Amino acid sequence: MGQDLEQLLTMVRSALAAEQPAQVAAAVADVHPADLAEVYGVLSDEERSNLVFLLPAQVAAELIAELDTLDLEEALEELDKTTISDIVRELPPDEAADVLAELTTEEQQAVLRKVPEEHADQIEQLLTYAEDTAGGIMTPELVRLPEQSTIAEAIEEVRRMSEDEEVHYVYTVDEAGRLTGVVPLRQLVLKRKDLPLANIAEPAVLTVNVKDDQEHVANQIRKYDVSAIPVVDDDGVLVGRITHDDIMDVADEEADEDIYYMAGTEAAELDDASPVRAAFIRLRWLLACLAGTAVSGTIVALFRTSFDEQIFVAMMLFVPMMGAMGGNSGLQISTIIVRSLATGDLESTRMGRDFARELPITMIMAPLCGASAALIAGIGLPLLQHFDRVAESIHTYQLAAAVGIGMSCAIAGASVLAMMVPHVFRKVGVDPAIASGPIVTTTNDIVCVTLYFLTGMAILQ
Repeated sequence: MGQDLEQLLTMVRSALAAEQPAQVAAAVADVHPADLAEVYGVLSDEERSNLVFLLPAQVAAELIAELDTLDLEEALEELDKTTISDIVRELPPDEAADVLAELTTEEQQAVLRKVPEEHADQIEQLLTYAEDTAGGIMTPELVRLPEQSTIAEAIEEVRRMSEDEEVHYVYTVDEAGRLTGVVPLRQLVLKRKDLPLANIAEPAVLTVNVKDDQEHVANQIRKYDVSAIPVVDDDGVLVGRITHDDIMDVADEEADEDIYYMAGTEAAELDDASPVRAAFIRLRWLLACLAGTAVSGTIVALFRTSFDEQIFVAMMLFVPMMGAMGGNSGLQISTIIVRSLATGDLESTRMGRDFARELPITMIMAPLCGASAALIAGIGLPLLQHFDRVAESIHTYQLAAAVGIGMSCAIAGASVLAMMVPHVFRKVGVDPAIASGPIVTTTNDIVCVTLYFLTGMAILQ
């Protein structure tokens, strides 16, 4: 925490100790809600509860909207329905829906009964959409006018809306409420005020459906570099908009999700204070990896009878090397492909494009790594024979060749698998980020060990 935030923390704690609402309000005056939320995170449970109760309703609402999921859940548990209603009343519909999403259906209804009807209806509508869809992150507050409205009427509506919301575009609709056009604000300044909006509106070619995944929405805004994007239902009726600041949160969320998957866990564990729940999330991945490791051990056992004892012992020395190198090589490729798929570009979805790029790289890396492994085996075997008679009958060049070729094949096989799996996962509707997780890394180990022993059988028999 920076020095300014340390000072803010001291001021807040001093004000809370006095238990005077005016003093608390003065302590947080002109403080950004994000900074106040950071201070909230280091307060004790009693201090947190007192802070929310002593803050003015508007400031408390802004603070609640900035809290992460875990802190939000804990804060709501301490608040009564009347206080939550006061907070929800001060929040825009989309932020209010995010807060109420942490409550049960019964609790939501109890809170909404204390909120003005129009505001409650907007929040209830947003709560019907999944939180990771366009409908779940949109706001219904926007400037929506009939096509026949004049520019003067649009300017007046923009002025009214701008008091509470940032306005980027004016949207025109037909009699059924279907989106027909978009008017950038600069056009309202440049054109005559008596012109109808239909004369200057641009076709609404860029829209998203309420059911679209939030990652798709983020990719659309990033690709077309727009400040906001309209959201329509299946009938083309305009129901809301998503702004660039909403997408920044989505981008962070999606990036975090991919990182957690690649580490073999889930973002959900940070949203739950229970160590048991967090341990269960991690164990699901680790036990799957344990099963994969058992498969690798079984494969080694099956190859045991195919080799002389001395040869088998010597080959076992290099099994960890095969698994580690193949797994890491595959992880590099799958991470690059997963990141490419996350952008949503059409070109990135073509498996052939990834093969065309990665295969030449693999064809360079595999033999080089194989040659390095053969060199290590060639140097290591004589040392082993010097200290251990069990490997003295093995020819150095044969083992070095088996290890080198086996390493080349292992890296090639793991690389091809890493190129394919993210695309396959995407086709069946599974997050491709899982392709960079421990499960697929373990699968690469199995492939590498199998190819290594098959190569050994061909050379050392």
